[in-house]
Amino acid sequence: MRVLRNSKPTPEQLPILLDAGSGFRLIRGAAGSGKTTAAILRLRQLCASQVARHRMLGLKEPVRALLLTFNQTLRGYVEELAGNENLGHEELDLRVETFGRWASGLLSWPDILQERAEILDPLVRGVGLGAGSDLTYFRDEVAYIRGRFHPDRREEYLTARRIGRGRAPAVPRGIRERLLSEVLPAYETTLEAKGVLDWEDVAVHAADAKGTPYDVVVVDECQDFAANQLRAVQRHLASNHMTTFVMDGIQTIYPHRFEWREIGIEMRPEMVTLLKTNYRNTKEIARFAASLVQGLPPDPEGAVPDPEACRRTGPRPVVLLGQFSWQFSAMLEAIQPVLDSGDSVAILHALGGGWFRFMKDRLQGQGIQYCEITRSRDWPTGPEQVALSTIHSVKGLEFDHVLIPGLNAEVTPHGAGEDHGTFEALRRLLAMGIGRARKSVMLGAKPGEQSKLFGFLDSESFELRKE
Repeated sequence: MRVLRNSKPTPEQLPILLDAGSGFRLIRGAAGSGKTTAAILRLRQLCASQVARHRMLGLKEPVRALLLTFNQTLRGYVEELAGNENLGHEELDLRVETFGRWASGLLSWPDILQERAEILDPLVRGVGLGAGSDLTYFRDEVAYIRGRFHPDRREEYLTARRIGRGRAPAVPRGIRERLLSEVLPAYETTLEAKGVLDWEDVAVHAADAKGTPYDVVVVDECQDFAANQLRAVQRHLASNHMTTFVMDGIQTIYPHRFEWREIGIEMRPEMVTLLKTNYRNTKEIARFAASLVQGLPPDPEGAVPDPEACRRTGPRPVVLLGQFSWQFSAMLEAIQPVLDSGDSVAILHALGGGWFRFMKDRLQGQGIQYCEITRSRDWPTGPEQVALSTIHSVKGLEFDHVLIPGLNAEVTPHGAGEDHGTFEALRRLLAMGIGRARKSVMLGAKPGEQSKLFGFLDSESFELRKE
């Protein structure tokens, strides 16, 4: 499975590379604007600058650099990119990791809670949410509290604007107080009794762990990092550090939003670079994705996909309505010619797992080589041109063609109402998945059972085909 190679900086990216000042920098841009490429190029430039500085000062220890990614799949992809940029060097100690693995290593690999629902759900039910309340949403609310606020300052949650949690359901002060005074203490007591940590604990403890400071740090897709995770990163920076954050608030799919000032960073305009040109998508793909996120609350750190920012045109995306087997047959028929030309294809699903069984059988039956990349730590380097993945796991990646069959209501559950936080997150998630495509997109669903997400698609932006 190929990745971008021999990347050259665009005119928009050049100022990022010419800025060798210490401190924090932020790269913003919509999907396809080259944020990750810019981050890798900047990493290469800063590492070279720091190596030269060490030589000039006669310092013997290597330059320490850290590139943190959102998930395992993106980690493997970015590590492959970093290798292509010739970042390996005996005078450079570079680590490419997810936050979870990096922080767990600092803590000597503690035992991590695997499933919090069985502990949290009974506790959440007891705070008077009312009949029909969405337990998953309020379970995530607990993670949001523990991820955004330092344990010593959780009272700030009572009056804080709940960034990234959607417009509904409302969480009145009475519920917030009970979550803080009843649910969190009981949950944390249970964790202590079991002798385990959850991922929010890992972030807090990693901030206090001992470690050699980093000279150069890049955090990719940081819109989905929790505030406490970035606080932990800050505690492991050298005094003359060069740290770059890369983000697009529109692509936020986890409830981890925060404001920079909360983590002690004054992000001034001269520290921010906005990438506007979309080098990945065609105008048609960007228009299709944009319809999903139109009308969502504006995000100062995000940019809605803009068809006018794209440099290429192509075919309209295709929506297939029919039985799953028909959807997938139509998709395989469409991709066979592009496989012959060497293009890459991502077949995505909202849940993955056993849902891929039928697809695998069909791919094998037609002699099409494929690889699975969901949560894969290493990027596949074989000849496969087709990747199977959940939509979540392709965040930050790019393919020539994206296929998303079986997008039915049962695999996209959410709370009631279009302004429900879970539903808003799903709209961003699907827009992000569509935005991975360079040339074409196909979506499929069973008639009458399609996800409500289809209702947001602009009918003029796609071609409809029925069984």
